[in-house]
Amino acid sequence: MKAVVIGAGRIGCGLAGELLRASGYQVTLVTRNPQVVDNLNRNGCYNVLLTSTTESRKVTVDQVTALAICEESAVVEAIAQAEVIVTAVCSQNLPAIAPLIARGLAKRSGTANVIAFENMPSAGQCLRKLVASFMPQGAGLDRHGFSGAVISRVVTRRLGHPAAAEPLTFIGDTVEDFVVDRTALRAPLPEIRGMKLVDDYQPWVLRKLYTFSAGHATAAYLGWLKGYHYVHTAIRDREIRHAVFTAMREGQRGLAAKFGKEFEGSPEELNAIVARFENAAINDPVGRVARDPQRKLGAEERLIGAARLAEEAGVIPEQLALVAAAALCFNSSGQAEPCTACFEHSKAAETLNRICGLDAAHGFGRTVAKSWAQLAPSSLPGNLLLSLNKHLWARV
Repeated sequence: MKAVVIGAGRIGCGLAGELLRASGYQVTLVTRNPQVVDNLNRNGCYNVLLTSTTESRKVTVDQVTALAICEESAVVEAIAQAEVIVTAVCSQNLPAIAPLIARGLAKRSGTANVIAFENMPSAGQCLRKLVASFMPQGAGLDRHGFSGAVISRVVTRRLGHPAAAEPLTFIGDTVEDFVVDRTALRAPLPEIRGMKLVDDYQPWVLRKLYTFSAGHATAAYLGWLKGYHYVHTAIRDREIRHAVFTAMREGQRGLAAKFGKEFEGSPEELNAIVARFENAAINDPVGRVARDPQRKLGAEERLIGAARLAEEAGVIPEQLALVAAAALCFNSSGQAEPCTACFEHSKAAETLNRICGLDAAHGFGRTVAKSWAQLAPSSLPGNLLLSLNKHLWARV
């Protein structure tokens, strides 16, 4: 069995490559970094250090080969021979790799399944549409499967320089499971360690977004406002910890009302999520989790989407509103965002509508705008926020 993983970064190596190799696949990794290609081919392996609050173990992912994305003919041939193609390149890079996938699938005589390990709800459909635009007519796109993957493992960083002699090491937590849409795949279905095939994929996507991702974002954005550098230190702050649980519970209640108790999740699951945030061994930077706030503030994303679902269930999502306001204040450079610096001017309503799809005068949008106005001055240069005003926080 052969598999191609496009993207030899944190998720491509630290999750997809490791699980595919453990499942018996011959793995070819494709990346744009020639030094990473050289390192992987020179060593024929890389390491994944998996940690939790109770264990730490190193896995050597062996017998791997690597290709540079610029080696187009070789990449196309590898895709043509693979039963499974995984992408892990970030969603904005999918258009760049779609032509290569199309050429490889067009050369393939049998069925292949393409799984997009991308952080977006409709990754499989999006990638299929992109590939279809480059497939020759009559090339048989419909015989190939395309699904996204709801991934759980957090992989925070790579250790080692690619030019060094030693194999690269990726640091992540021990969680292996990922969810794939069974209905979007084609037989024979791949057997991959950790893969859970479901027929109701969308609720699983939203469950991950509106609990784990919402809680992660809460720890990061509120942690940034209070000056923390790592998620594991932010989550130990009493106020932030309470906010994380409250935001995830708001998301859970919306999920239960929309999809039923099966997708709500239990208090024990929230405790397990927070325990993962506490894992100091993965040393997860607040800035990594908080980056790209405009995408994460999208209308269907982890904060606004969760809040809207909660509202539909009759829940007032006050905590999610505070986190959304904190995200609007976030800037990884440490300088004030233009919309934060001039919040008191008329641009606030326009910004909320453009980024979040919210009306600043009504409902949840009004709650976000109010919290934003209160938080914004604290994120300006020269201000150091050590504790948020108590009236912004639920009593703990």
